Amino acid sequence: PLVSHLRHPLAKCQKPFYPGPKRPYLTVARSWLVPPPSISSEKKAYYFDAGATNWLARDLGSTSSGDSLGGSSLAYFTTVFLRHGIHFDVIEAWEGSTSEGDFYDTVPADYKDRTIYHNEWIATDQGDAAKPFVPTVIREKTNKDDYVVFKLDIDSKDVETKIVDHLLSDDNDDLEWIDEFIWEHHVDNYLMNPNWGDTVDTTKDIRDSYEYFLRLRKLGVRAHSWV
Repeated sequence: PLVSHLRHPLAKCQKPFYPGPKRPYLTVARSWLVPPPSISSEKKAYYFDAGATNWLARDLGSTSSGDSLGGSSLAYFTTVFLRHGIHFDVIEAWEGSTSEGDFYDTVPADYKDRTIYHNEWIATDQGDAAKPFVPTVIREKTNKDDYVVFKLDIDSKDVETKIVDHLLSDDNDDLEWIDEFIWEHHVDNYLMNPNWGDTVDTTKDIRDSYEYFLRLRKLGVRAHSWV
């Protein structure tokens, strides 16, 4: 559901119950996210992850001590969606700061033959021929009747917002290839500003986030806020 600061409804409302490094209570909890219903066994399932540090660490959000906070998106989606009968046939991921060797060392054996990793940054739009533009990659590699999940969280407000604006633009139909879209929108939000630092888009606030997600949902995409 779209609720509160697009986090768990009780995020930072209580003190943490666990020892160790200080963590914002429930700020990275995902129990409030509603997984999808099961899909037809005849559908091919794809998961595209832009901003995937590795299979273990929290994507672009691990602490200096290696503390994984909420756990990686790759581990989360493959595990939680499998509980609902969705086993991804193809997983493709991008991250500019992790080498291929370091990334593949973390991939579970069951997923090594279906995971494609690119040690590179993604493009802002279709005009950048030197980098992959993920909506175009999705369109080229999938069919409209496939089940497609696209998670976007690279901590770059300019790149992320331009990709979402592209998906919502009337001059293309790339959104028709996407069933689930997951995005952490870094806007001026007093709850999260201390965590997001200079990745915050100070020209937008939580109202803009709600408008983005509502527009995506009205167009038939299960759009969720990420953590």
